[in-house]
Amino acid sequence: MINLIKEEIMMATVFVAHVKLSWGQEADYLIANDVEPGLASRRDRGDNDWNAVMLNALINVPVAPYLKDNRVTPPIATGLVTSLTAVEAGPATAKLLRTRSQFIMAEMWQKQDVSVDATFLHHDHPQLSQSQIRADVDYWLNHRRHPLITLITKWRIRLQLARVKKEK
Repeated sequence: MINLIKEEIMMATVFVAHVKLSWGQEADYLIANDVEPGLASRRDRGDNDWNAVMLNALINVPVAPYLKDNRVTPPIATGLVTSLTAVEAGPATAKLLRTRSQFIMAEMWQKQDVSVDATFLHHDHPQLSQSQIRADVDYWLNHRRHPLITLITKWRIRLQLARVKKEK
């Protein structure tokens, strides 16, 4: 019985999204825990297009690691999901950050204006992350860059990385 449980744990499937950020950086993220069951259900039903709901979606992602004590939230940005795959959980996926739960399907965000999309996505994030999210949505909808906001976010990323390093 224990071996069966170990095997099932080792064979766990996770969903990895490849996300592009408004400033060009790309990274892989694990899909948020509360979003995974819906994707798993679609895939397990044999839906060949199970990942279509997430392709080209806008999704919130942490752009720096979390601290162990969670005393400072990392900067959050809104990226574009360029691919989504189901893979076996393992050492490589264990190092990935998880997306946040807030996302908007492509067929929705492309029809709405910046304020509608940004209002949904900014959730209860800190003000500086809300500014980055709004700038990102404006970039994805209107191709407008916001260099000052992006510069501030990159500075916040460096601060968070320094905090993480100090924690070790």
